[in-house]
Amino acid sequence: MIEGHGDDLYRYNSQVRINFSSNICQQTDHTALKAHLANHLDLVNHYPEPQPRKLEEQLAEYHDIPAECVMVTSGVTEAIYLIAQMTRGGMSVIPQPTFSEYADACRLNEHIISYEYENDQKLLPTRRIYWLCNPNNPTGGVMTEGIIDHLIATNPIHRFVVDQSYEGYTAAKLVDVKQVMRYPNLILLHSLSKRYAVPGMRVGYVTAHPEILRHLRQYQRPWSVGALAIEGARFLIAQDKPAISDLEGLLKETARLRDALRALPGISVYDTDSTFMLCMIEQASSLQLKNWLIDHEGILIRNCSNFANLSPHHFRIATQSPEENDVLISALHRFLNE
Repeated sequence: MIEGHGDDLYRYNSQVRINFSSNICQQTDHTALKAHLANHLDLVNHYPEPQPRKLEEQLAEYHDIPAECVMVTSGVTEAIYLIAQMTRGGMSVIPQPTFSEYADACRLNEHIISYEYENDQKLLPTRRIYWLCNPNNPTGGVMTEGIIDHLIATNPIHRFVVDQSYEGYTAAKLVDVKQVMRYPNLILLHSLSKRYAVPGMRVGYVTAHPEILRHLRQYQRPWSVGALAIEGARFLIAQDKPAISDLEGLLKETARLRDALRALPGISVYDTDSTFMLCMIEQASSLQLKNWLIDHEGILIRNCSNFANLSPHHFRIATQSPEENDVLISALHRFLNE
């Protein structure tokens, strides 16, 4: 289970002035959503649908796929644990570093886990479940649609769980949702939390072949998604105003921030295809840096020392406004020269 994650504002009360720790866009205006939910508070007086079929039908229409190919979950995290439970005792491959819940869910359900993966499209003959975060958290890297399509098409005995939670945070071409109707070994994960910057609502969904979802639904408890979360999700999809309104501009700012950080002695920055990036500091631990930035600048970053295959020196940041990014650059320069 998650013991450390980004956006841990609750630890610091009012100390945080600029939040770089969460990959989710921080500049989203939720005024209309809040007003809509305020007008539907009576929903808390009644049970929601045991399975939110209306929301699933709305998502199916959004993607132009059959409703039988959509399953709503309480965030992507519930979907991860349900898939691991459905494939209990299986053999899973989880390339590292990546989101820790894949491995946690697999361990809980007694999977045999391998953390090595060679991207040569020649996978092992024994049936396995491949967990691919795309774009990857924490690196921001992307496996292109062509690579993943080829893997899926040429390895039908393997099952591929592709987590596209951050699909709205990259310009790279990802797996088309319609491919789930073509490939019965493909499971796609999607996050409304990320798409519309509403992590507190806890709404995600799975798209997959109907036969997979018929099996997966057997493991989901009824009423796993609350009434207000369902109503909020339906409103957001109808409005369809993604959290990042100017993705091209934010990606350009990400490149500027990356280059500025690389110019600082003792800071390394990994390549990224998304609006967040993985960094490493040489002269201190990421926890020391995190605490200093909080105490001196009110800046919150993500300490990545708890990611598998990363060191105590790794940290992650998500691009903010140019002015806020300049504050971070100046703060890092001060820290490195103290």
